[in-house]
Amino acid sequence: MNLLGKGFADQNTKIKGIRRADMFTKMAVSASNKACSGFEFNNEAMEISIIVATLFGPHVTTFKFLDNLLDYSDSGVSPTLFSHSVHNAAASYIAVSLGIRGQSLTITSFNDPLKQALILADAWLEFDQTKKIVVCYVDEESDPLVSAHEHCTFPSYAEKMIPIGAASILLEKGSTMEIPESILNPFTYIEEL
Repeated sequence: MNLLGKGFADQNTKIKGIRRADMFTKMAVSASNKACSGFEFNNEAMEISIIVATLFGPHVTTFKFLDNLLDYSDSGVSPTLFSHSVHNAAASYIAVSLGIRGQSLTITSFNDPLKQALILADAWLEFDQTKKIVVCYVDEESDPLVSAHEHCTFPSYAEKMIPIGAASILLEKGSTMEIPESILNPFTYIEEL
C-alpha cells in the first residue's frame, strides 16, 4: 500500500455541518477530512472505500442510549441517539462529508483493530475492490469504562488508559507501506508513517 495522506483529530476538534453527531463521529470525520485534503473524489466516488477501526466503537453514545432506554422506555428514546450508537455511523458521516459512495466497514476489536483494518485494506486494494481507502482509527473515553478499567489488569487500560482521538490515512495500491506485526499505539504508528 502507498500512503497518500494522513490527518488527526481530538476531542477539541470543531467541524461544521454535523452538529448532531457525537464526539466519536466528529473526531473520525475531522481526521478523515484532513487525511483527504487536496483530493477530489467526484469522478471516482464509487471507487473509494472507508474502513473505521476502533476498540469499543461509539460507547459513550451507546451508554447514553441505554441510560435513556432505562429511564424513558423505548417510546421516549431519541431516534438520533440510537442511530449514532450504531458502530458504522462514523463511516456513514465520513462518506457523506467526503462524497464517497464506495463500500465501508467498521472493525471493532479488543485485539489490534488498526492492524486488522490495514490487512483488510490491503486485501481490497490487492484484489482491485477499490482504488483508494480511507482508514480511520478512532476511540474516546467514557466514565463507565475508566471506572471499570481502574479495577482490571488489561494492560492498555489499567496502565496506559485508552488512546483518545482519531487518526486517518488515505491509501492506494502499492508497495511502500508494510503492515507491522502489531500496533501498540495506533496514533504513534500513524504519526510515524
